[in-house]
Amino acid sequence: MLRTIHLLLALFLCSLLPVSVSAAGKRPVDIWTFYHFDGTAFVSGPAADGSPFIAVREKARPVILTSPSATIEQTLLPAESGVIAGICYLQSSGGKLGSGSGFKPYTRVPLQISSGGKEFVSVQTDDQGYFVVVLPAGTYSVGSGPFAAEITVDRGITTLVPLRAGKRMVD
Repeated sequence: MLRTIHLLLALFLCSLLPVSVSAAGKRPVDIWTFYHFDGTAFVSGPAADGSPFIAVREKARPVILTSPSATIEQTLLPAESGVIAGICYLQSSGGKLGSGSGFKPYTRVPLQISSGGKEFVSVQTDDQGYFVVVLPAGTYSVGSGPFAAEITVDRGITTLVPLRAGKRMVD
């Protein structure tokens, strides 16, 4: 009798294991992920120096924050839309530029978003050089001239774009 109970208990636990592993492997959709700009690319986590960073979540509009404890108001994306979020910056270190913060944000700069060679929309960077634009899924060019980037927008997804607008040359 005791042996039968142990066998049933073992079978019960074995049947729960695949469900637990499957649930643990799925990332909850209600979690915000933070990314900060380190001077060359977006890296995971909030900025350690208190500079702004981006909170990203699937199917929601990203939010620019200055504190990880800030309250985030979620705005859902329209169906069939995605987001381009990024920073427009001037490289100010590296190579002959020496050390330092690595970049200066380009603030209040208008950026053209075009598709198929025609201007689609224009956005402006904020006081920290960040911009966020919700667009229908497709391929877009962000910026103009040599400072343009070709970006593919997927439904419900945020694409992070560091857009270098120039380099400060120092000897």
